[in-house]
Amino acid sequence: MSESLLPAQAVADPQGAAATALRNTLSSGAQGITTVGSDVAQFLQHLAQVLPAADVAFGGGMLMLIILIHATGVRTVTEHVAKRSRIIMLRPKVWRADLLMTTSILLLLALHLTETVVWASALVYSGLVPSWRAAGFFAGNTYTTVGYGTFVLPTGWEMVAPIIAISGLFTFGWSGSVLVDIVARCQRIKDALADRLAPPAEAPSGPGAR
Repeated sequence: MSESLLPAQAVADPQGAAATALRNTLSSGAQGITTVGSDVAQFLQHLAQVLPAADVAFGGGMLMLIILIHATGVRTVTEHVAKRSRIIMLRPKVWRADLLMTTSILLLLALHLTETVVWASALVYSGLVPSWRAAGFFAGNTYTTVGYGTFVLPTGWEMVAPIIAISGLFTFGWSGSVLVDIVARCQRIKDALADRLAPPAEAPSGPGAR
């Protein structure tokens, strides 16, 4: 009787071994997925600590607003310089070119101060900084990447300071490129004046002159 069961057991054993191997594979796969999911969750937790969502949302929105303000201001300044330079070229004077240059720099300065005030207003109205004076000092120092002195933002909002500095880097770099164009325009005015004041070239003399 026992000898008759041996073939059946021989047939059943491979199926049982395959099922056991499959269960082991699925179990190890599930453990691997669980481990990967745990690692991803830990990574997201660390990322949230480094870049908190509230900081990024607040700072990113303000950064977009600052860029829009700067774009509008830069366009206004460049249009003013282009219009004035065309008028000055009709009667070029050195002092008029220097005045245009000085006016343009003052307009860019006013633009950056306006953006600093916008940052200070956001800090005050959001409750991150208690007073306007402290907000202006903090925003100005951070915007110019000088540093923010002894004042520190409340816990959980520290990443706003680097975003303010990033906005300053963007806008000052933009203003620098605009200044290059303004200097070139003013120099063309001075070159045009120099060409007008230059003495006329003497006519060639000698036997071959006609």
